[in-house]
Amino acid sequence: MNWIIQFLTWLRLLFVGWINPPYKTIVVQALLPEKLKNRTIYIVEEDGFEEHAAMLCPRCRDHILHMNLLPDERPCWRITCHDDGTASLHPSVWRKKDCGVHFWFRRGRVRWT
Repeated sequence: MNWIIQFLTWLRLLFVGWINPPYKTIVVQALLPEKLKNRTIYIVEEDGFEEHAAMLCPRCRDHILHMNLLPDERPCWRITCHDDGTASLHPSVWRKKDCGVHFWFRRGRVRWT
C-alpha cells in the first residue's frame, strides 16, 4: 500500500512540473532587455556583482518587479542559483501597492502566500 502512495506522489509531482514548469533564470550584464519574457527571472550583474533581480509580476504581468540584491541597501533579497538552472529568492516578494502580490519564489516556482 505504501508503494502506491509513493507512486501517486511521484505522478503528481511529474504532472505539476509538466503543467507548471519552473521559471527560467537568465543572467544579464548591466541592463535588462527592453521587453521581459514571461516566466523568466533576470539577474542583473555589473562588475561581477549581482545588483538586482527582475521579473514580470506573476499575477498581473504588466508590472516589473525589481528586487535589490546589494546587501548594503534596503530592502534587500538574497538569490540562490541551483544546479538545475532554477533560482530562489529570500525573503518573500510583497508588492504593497497596485496589485498587492505576495509570494515566495522557490526553485523557479511562485508559492503564493
